[in-house]
Amino acid sequence: MKHKLSAKEYIYVASMLFGLFFGAGNLIFPVHLGQMAGSNVWLAILGLLITAVGLPLLGVAALGISRSTGLFDLSSKVNRPYAMFFTCALYLTIGPFFAIPRCATTSFTVGLEQILPQEAPPPRGWRGRRGSRGSGSYRPR
Repeated sequence: MKHKLSAKEYIYVASMLFGLFFGAGNLIFPVHLGQMAGSNVWLAILGLLITAVGLPLLGVAALGISRSTGLFDLSSKVNRPYAMFFTCALYLTIGPFFAIPRCATTSFTVGLEQILPQEAPPPRGWRGRRGSRGSGSYRPR
């Protein structure tokens, strides 16, 4: 199945890959990295290019060269149980383990933290410090 892409299709594919890999971190992090690197800026740029550009391009190239239809198909070349484990582990790592908590903390910081009081009142039933150890205890009334 040899199909030559038209210029319009190349633009579509290029814009989709750009949208897939370019995020706010790619806009903000390099500037922060440059500021923190100081005199080691060239080493920091090299590390950023390897990790933020090179590794994602290697992933796209691996899918293209192997002619796999996706992650499961690519990892099933090892064996099927590994493919199931790796695909689930990767999707869980990307989504529920990192992206969702990050979105929740960002929303909290931007939205709710600004209107909440700085110090929360003690929980109901809190009686302060008690005992010889000086530690507080929670004893419901």
